[in-house]
Parts: sequence; structure tokens; C-alpha cells
Amino acid sequence: MKKTVLLLLSVIVMSLLYSKLPDMVQILRTNSAIDEMINAVAPSEAQVGQAADVQAAQGEISVEAFPKRKTDKDDTERIQRAVDYCIENNKDLLFPSGGSYTVRQVDIEAGLRIVGYGATVTLADDQPKATRMFTTQNRKWESSEDSDYLIIEGLTLDGNCWNQGEFMNYEKEHQFGIFLSGSLEKKGMLRGKVINCRFQNWCADGVHVYTNADVAVIGCSSINCFRGGVVASGSPSNVRITDFVGEKGTFGKAMDIEIDTPGKVNLTIDAMQAYCDIDISMPEGSVATVDNLTVVGGITKVYGFENEITISDSDIGQLDVINATNCTFNNTKITVTPSSTADVTGAMVSVMDSFNELSKEDYYTEFNDCAFERSDKDDPIKTDKGLIALKGYFGKITLNDCTFGEGFKTGYYALGVAYSSINNVSFDCDTAIAMKPLVWARVYEMVLDGVQYGENTNVPFRFLDYMEEKPYTTVVLKNMKLDSEQAGYAGDQAIGTTKIESSRTIWVESDPNVADVAGFVGDTAVLRTPVDGEPYEWVATTSDPVAAEWKISKD
Repeated sequence: MKKTVLLLLSVIVMSLLYSKLPDMVQILRTNSAIDEMINAVAPSEAQVGQAADVQAAQGEISVEAFPKRKTDKDDTERIQRAVDYCIENNKDLLFPSGGSYTVRQVDIEAGLRIVGYGATVTLADDQPKATRMFTTQNRKWESSEDSDYLIIEGLTLDGNCWNQGEFMNYEKEHQFGIFLSGSLEKKGMLRGKVINCRFQNWCADGVHVYTNADVAVIGCSSINCFRGGVVASGSPSNVRITDFVGEKGTFGKAMDIEIDTPGKVNLTIDAMQAYCDIDISMPEGSVATVDNLTVVGGITKVYGFENEITISDSDIGQLDVINATNCTFNNTKITVTPSSTADVTGAMVSVMDSFNELSKEDYYTEFNDCAFERSDKDDPIKTDKGLIALKGYFGKITLNDCTFGEGFKTGYYALGVAYSSINNVSFDCDTAIAMKPLVWARVYEMVLDGVQYGENTNVPFRFLDYMEEKPYTTVVLKNMKLDSEQAGYAGDQAIGTTKIESSRTIWVESDPNVADVAGFVGDTAVLRTPVDGEPYEWVATTSDPVAAEWKISKD
């Protein structure tokens, strides 16, 4: 009798699997007695595949078509079975909306598409340091040709960081939501797309791009990803990020491009909002093109030794540029957040550890049509702490058509910057420019061409030191028209051996010798309202920060 019942149940089960498998799976989950019987007469993988074909008429199959077995620890095994089936049968794998799954690590590969709008996959508790939720590490693409796309779309991937043990000191630094890597044995790249996914609560990374991978991250978001929502650490690789939002959480970065293998990287960003830090650090010969980047309440860090980095049409918060050899900012706002407890530098451009590898002028950073503003400009906080808009240390810096807003104690502070070129720039800060040569990193030349000052500028130029050995520093001031109140400078004793080449035009209301007008040798003072028969133009014969000597040139 018992055998007859079991046989009858087997026939019923197989019939249901062929006709309405998802409904049957739900029944099995709520009826433990039948569940035991099904495991006793479980269909083969081939039978499950045949049943799945019925649901896959549109080219996709639900993960719910692959029921959990008694031997499965969590959802890992059945999802792996579903992945393997889809790869073998060229099907897309669907995670139903509202579904919730717990996994350890699932192997995926090129050509697979996973779709899961409204579904959440959570990393199981207490996973090892190098756990990757979805990974190609065991199935790397190896071919002379690029792969078909591996696509993961619509899922929420939760790293469950609070149940993984200690991680804030990098104890779990290789726990990733998605790990995409191709083989270096052949040139063909693994191509991947991560679309409309959310990464949250990761001890390390949301999506991680490693070697020989060409990956697009589109319409995704992240929060509480310790190392970053999007991270790349291998090369060669191509990383394209579009419409990404890195939300402000308890910890973590929005993006960290920090390559630790030799080879070139191409990074493209178009429309990213980050409410936390982003880092870009790439090997020599790499190229980064960034457009429409917004960083709020975080720092944009760029390491640019012998690569090309261009950031345009962006608002990048505070900025740290290190060892840049070809770094350009176009139509970009640097938004500086002052502090009531500490000195703040809005943008720092420096050479830290590669002084002797290239000539000074090869460390080159350029700002075009950029604005430096305080984040609290509409309601400034009261602070007696230092606030510098842009500080340079070593190398070469060029400013073209930029503006420095009010509220900065110093606009541009050149500390040992070998070459400064400042063209058509307006300053409305207390001290517009301060220059300090260093003995080992001497300033060769600073050129001010077409510079203008606002009503809040008290010191147009501050000399902090001078070179005592040849070649001496040269400061060139040209194509400048300014009121006499803005002709002065600070640090007359610090000019020392500094060579001044000035041809400024200074508007005066009366004789500059009588009115005590500051100037450099070569400046021209012009009477704003000429008087017939009286002198109206003078040339400075001495340099003095308070009252130069002026010689009549026209009357």
C-alpha cells in the first residue's frame, strides 16, 4: 500500500512540475510532509530542465523553478543550479519581484543575463574575507575575442556587513557583491553590464572590476560600501559609469579606482552623484574622462602620474590631486566646506613622492573656466581658521578664466610651484595670491595675465620668501587694469632677489606721488579724469607696497 501511495504521489508531482511548477514549489514550501516525499522521489536535473522549458518560452526562467533541496544550506545551491541551466540553455535568469534570497557565492560567466527588479540577494552571515556573491573568478573568460555580455540587472545586493564580524580595519576587504574578471592568458576581454542594481552594506565593494574586463555600470546606486560602490583594482580594464548615485551612509566611498596591476585603464564617468568620497588612481598610460560628476560632503582624490585625467562640467567638492602629469578640469566648481575647528584647503595639487622622476613642468594641472566657492557662501560660518581655495606644491599649475569667490583668506597659494600661469582670473578673496619659493623646489616663474580683483580683496599679491641663489624667481604682471586701492602687495622684504616684470595700468584720482599709490617698476598710473594741461599718466620707477615713486610720462 505504501509503495502504491508513493508511486501515485510521484506521478502527481511530475505532472505539476510540467504544468505549473511555481505553484507547486509554493505548496511544497508550506507542507513539510509532502516535501519529504518529494525529496524521496526528486526529479532528475534533466526533468527539472524539461519542466523549466515550459516556463521559458520567452527566453527567461524564474529561479523559483529550481526548488530548494534538503541538502542545500541556503539559496546558493539552487541559484547555482539555475545559473548553470540558463548558461547551458541560453536562457535569462529571473528573480521575481519581492523575492528575498540568501547566498554565499555563486559562479557566473560570460553570456549570462540575470534580471531581478524588486528582488534582494543577501550575503549569508559570517562569510570569509574573500567571498564574492556573484563571481567570474572560477569561470574566467579566456579567448582571443571579447565575450558576449554578462548582464546583471535590477537586483539589490546586500552585503549584510553587520553580521560579518569586524571589517572597519579591512578585515573583510575582499567581500564583493559582483566580481568581474577575465583571464590574462588571451587578449579577449570579459564584457559586462551592471544595470539598475543597488549595493548596500558591504564590508568591501559593491561591484569590483579586475583584470581584462570591460564593464559598464549603468543607473546603479550604493550606500555603506566600505571601499566603494564601484571599485576597480586590475588592468587592463575599461570601466564606464553612467547615472550612478553614491548615497551618504554610515561609512564608505562611492567609487575607488585603485589599480594594483600593470597595464592601462580607460575610465569613463557620465553623471555621478556622490555624497561621500571618490578616488581615482590609475597606472601609467591610463585615461580617465569624467563628465557631470557631483560630490557633496566628500573629497575627490586624483592620482595622476603619467596618465591623462579630464574632469568637466562637474561640482567636485574638495579636491586632492597628487603627482598629476596631465590633469585638466573644465567648467568645474570646487566647493569648499569651511571649519570652525581646523584649517581647510579646498583644492590641493601636489607632488608627493615622485619629485625626481620627471622635470618640474611635466607635473601639470590645468583649471579652465572653474569656480572656487565656499559651500556656506549664503550663510557663512564664523571662523578664525585658515581657508585656502587652491594650494599648489611643486610642479606646474595653470588657471584660465577662473573665479575665486569671497570668504577665502587666500585664493591661490603657490608653495614651491615651479611654474604658475594665471590668465583672466578674478579673485574676490582677502589675499588673492601668495607665493613662497622653496630652496629645493624653486619657483622659476609666475605669470599673471589679465587678473582682476573684487571688492573683498585686500592683498592682491603676497610675497612670502625669495630665492637666494640663481636662477631667481620671476613674477610677470600684464594686461591688468585696476584701481589704486588694489595696486599694493605684501611682504616687501620678501621680494628680495625676485625679478618683477610689470606693465599694469592703475587708475588714480590724482597725482600718484601725492596720493601714495603702490606699484611695481614698469606700472603705469593713469588719471581717471584728465585735466587739460595737467599730467595724466605716470610710470613707476620704484617698487613699493605702499607708495612707489612715479615719473610723469604724459601731460
